[in-house]
Amino acid sequence: MTALMVHKEDSTCWVFMPSSKGLFFSDVKGNVTHVLINTVDKNKNKYTVRQYSDAHKSRSIQDINR
Repeated sequence: MTALMVHKEDSTCWVFMPSSKGLFFSDVKGNVTHVLINTVDKNKNKYTVRQYSDAHKSRSIQDINR
């Protein structure tokens, strides 16, 4: 099994495992110290309507919908 490991300066390590669709993810259920949340609206405002539409189409083609 392939995993991506990120070693931090504080000697901790984050392990990212591949999903069934090929994306890597980190299981944060046991990590109560850090929670990162990005809202779609906040991120969407950084891009033009065309960029957002193209990204949406790309995810649809790759079947990477949540």
